[in-house]
Formats: sequence, structure tokens, C-alpha cells
Amino acid sequence: MAILIEIKNNELSFDGLSAFREKIMSTINTTKEDVILDFTDISMSLDSATIGELMKFHSAMESQNLQLQIQGVNKLIRTVFRLNKLDTILHLID
Repeated sequence: MAILIEIKNNELSFDGLSAFREKIMSTINTTKEDVILDFTDISMSLDSATIGELMKFHSAMESQNLQLQIQGVNKLIRTVFRLNKLDTILHLID
């Protein structure tokens, strides 16, 4: 079983990032299940701050022997992950 969290474009904007961080971290800190971030509605690329947050989420989950998964990733984000070798760290699911 996993917890599914839908992510919207405005959550990944500069102004929305802090609320995004708190939303995800509060889930990570209180769950004993894997977490799936659904990027289906994301139409933009990711900036370095957002990628940094994803890496923090991944580390927090891994320290609890849980997995952070990302689904619904568009071609642009998938390319960014691949070019930065993040596709070998983050768990992308289709």
C-alpha cells in the first residue's frame, strides 16, 4: 500500500515551494507506507530548488526503509532526471 499525493504546477513555483515541502514532509514524517508523488498535472520543468526538495524527500523516506516514487512524469522532466542521473536514484513509475 502507498500514499498517493497529486502535485500541481503552482506547488512547484517559487512561491509554492515552502507549502509543498511542508505538505510532503508532514506526510513522510507520519506515514509507515511508501509515498507516490503524482506529477501528471505538471506541465513545466523542475528547477534546482524543487529537485533538491525531491532528494530530501527521498533521503527521509529511505532512512525509514520506505520508498518515494514519482509517477506521471512528462518527457521534459524525465530528460532532466536522466541528464542529471537522478533516474538512477529516484524511483520513477509509469
